[in-house]
Amino acid sequence: MDSERFLTQLPNLFEDFPHSEHPIDRRFAPVVEHVENLARENNLALLNLAASCLGPDEIYVEVGVFHGASLVAAMLGNEGRRRFVGIDSFDFRDGSLDRVEQNLAHFGVGQSELIVGDVFELVPGGALGEARAGVWYYDALHTYEGQMEGLRIAEPWLAPGALLIVDDTDWEQVARAMDDYLAEQPRVRRVLTVCGKDRGSPQWWEGMQVLEWSA
Repeated sequence: MDSERFLTQLPNLFEDFPHSEHPIDRRFAPVVEHVENLARENNLALLNLAASCLGPDEIYVEVGVFHGASLVAAMLGNEGRRRFVGIDSFDFRDGSLDRVEQNLAHFGVGQSELIVGDVFELVPGGALGEARAGVWYYDALHTYEGQMEGLRIAEPWLAPGALLIVDDTDWEQVARAMDDYLAEQPRVRRVLTVCGKDRGSPQWWEGMQVLEWSA
């Protein structure tokens, strides 16, 4: 994972990072408009850039797919060159595997590997095989315990320099879990925090944080 390139290029996606209302490239606007989602164009642009920085043998893992907006966005322009894995139990609102597959087809990004079930059982049980994740995007159970475990279970599969990206970090329990995870795990460092609507930046939804995993 080329985390240095990610951090260097991210501000270049915006006229005034992180204050811009949207990225310079508006290709994610149709995704936001077409797919029911819990994100903004800025969040999607960040994920897309992260996916483009994957190493040749690394995978992008998304935990919490919902209707697939962020997965579609990550794959745009990266499809065919990277392996994308989405994991979801599809018990949130009206999320469904069929809806995700329809949205992937609508945007012509090809097929990702969609694994249905409980990530806290699937990943420790070997659902990812021998793969190494260069991006681990967690947007699932955001209780304190769920957030902590959602990072811990990724550790055996993380590639050197992997990015752990977490959504909804404005929420108190998520922010606290992020701080506590950093305190317990010496192999991670926080490389980015962007605030969301609760802190005056609705263009970043509910905020995001990015951690880097050291070799």
